[in-house]
Amino acid sequence: MSTRSVIQTYMDKMYSGDFPGAFAMFHPQGKYTIIGDTACSGTFVGPKGINEALVPLLANGFKAAPVVECNEIIVEGNRGVALGQGHAPAKYGTYKQKYYAFVFRIEGDQVMDLIEFMDPTQLHVNVFGQKLSPVPA
Repeated sequence: MSTRSVIQTYMDKMYSGDFPGAFAMFHPQGKYTIIGDTACSGTFVGPKGINEALVPLLANGFKAAPVVECNEIIVEGNRGVALGQGHAPAKYGTYKQKYYAFVFRIEGDQVMDLIEFMDPTQLHVNVFGQKLSPVPA
């Protein structure tokens, strides 16, 4: 499978709500990193680590699985970036990501590394219910 095909398959699974299928595409030592300092930011290793540590954190904050749309995939060698957006009803409002970037490293037909770049404020406020402090005047 080509790098582009693996990334496209992963993103298709995310779009259709097949998160277990997407996470199963990780190598047992594959790393999934979520940026920021949210309750779910960090690095999760392999399908088992993702399902046992990350999924429960997110499951409590979403009313339905996020719809993650992919607009473009850029590939060079075994590295690639998927650009898109996402949305979902969440526990504390509507979760809406205008810009996602998923940076992949693929080996064979498995994800070895994935870094998810997005607006962490959407997670803080709409998924985890944290209040933002006003900016001092």
